[in-house]
Amino acid sequence: MRILHELLDDLDEEKREVFVLAELEQMTAPAIAEVAGINVSTVYSRLRAARHDFEQAVLRHRARSTWRCA
Repeated sequence: MRILHELLDDLDEEKREVFVLAELEQMTAPAIAEVAGINVSTVYSRLRAARHDFEQAVLRHRARSTWRCA
């Protein structure tokens, strides 16, 4: 759980909000838009960017973990 929080901390606040609501809370884009007070296209844009940033954070974490074990 600690690692997940560290990875989420790498996202800026707007991306993190959309990412958590979509990926962890399993909310739909229209529901996220309503809760966040943004339009649906903004939700999709932030979610796409958040997924990319999260994936990059995971890769960095794995690289650091591999380096420490070597």
